[in-house]
Amino acid sequence: MAPSAGGASAEELLARALVAIEQQSAQIGQQSLEIRDLRKENAQFRERNAQLVRVNEELRELAGEQAARLAEANESLAVLQRMVFGRKSEKDRPEPAGTGDGDDSAGDDGGEPSGGGKKNVKRGPGARAGRRDYSHLPRVEVVWDFPDGYCCPCCGVPFTGLSSDHVTEELDWTVRVTVRAHRRRRYRKACGCEGPETVAAPGPAPKAIPKGLLGNGFIAMLVVERFAAGRSQNSLVTGLARHGAEISPATLAGTVAQAAGLLVPLAEAIAERNRESWHFHADETTWRVFCPDEGKGPAKWWLWVFTAPRGAVSYRPRSGQGWEEVSLDLMAYSGPKG
Repeated sequence: MAPSAGGASAEELLARALVAIEQQSAQIGQQSLEIRDLRKENAQFRERNAQLVRVNEELRELAGEQAARLAEANESLAVLQRMVFGRKSEKDRPEPAGTGDGDDSAGDDGGEPSGGGKKNVKRGPGARAGRRDYSHLPRVEVVWDFPDGYCCPCCGVPFTGLSSDHVTEELDWTVRVTVRAHRRRRYRKACGCEGPETVAAPGPAPKAIPKGLLGNGFIAMLVVERFAAGRSQNSLVTGLARHGAEISPATLAGTVAQAAGLLVPLAEAIAERNRESWHFHADETTWRVFCPDEGKGPAKWWLWVFTAPRGAVSYRPRSGQGWEEVSLDLMAYSGPKG
């Protein structure tokens, strides 16, 4: 075979091409092995990533359960602490008015400078009380003036009024017992159409105790003063008499008894909530009851109190303090046992 223009024969060129092809084939084979290894590693990484995702989800669920258990344990601990140690009264006292978060360098209203960036604290009797805000109360302004103005005592020339008056404030306590007469206007028909001859305007809202002497507002105030404020029956009768309302003690007692019937659904709802709570506590104390047994005179009863978390409290008057007196209430408990 004749040599090529470059001086190499065709066989040499073919051999060189075959060598180049073999080298490229070897490189391609090496790259294929590398690609296969990379794909295998990629599959392993994907599988590991999926495992990590599952582990992460399990850890999240476990963390949520532990947080719920911790919240329940904290709530139980708080209840037990209140039962054992009670409430700290120091934290319930009101802060003195005017004490902010700033740095007070001088005393206020007889206080002493604290220094060092601490709050200014008054010392001495009544230091914690402070001046409270009564701007939410109804305000009644009373104007005081001279009958005919004020004149100079020497020459008689009248004084000129100033644009600002001297104003002082005080708290006033006014209690009034009034008779509220509901006058319903009546009208007579002036036409010949069918219908009633006379009509009356609609009256007030229905009374809590029909045909009773006391209005709804009076009954509400009576129940609040009797049980929320803890005033005795004699104290209420005497207080009303001082304001000109001499109401019979029997009337007040009967009103309270009928009002108690209106509160039965609320009392039952509170008792039912107690029975469904996770914690239930019962205790009793003596209670003097007036004529409970067909008018045989005062007797010694027992007032049972049932408490549950979050302020649910219910009361049950019983004639004894044994298990048979509260067995029905305790057996109805549907919360967790143990």
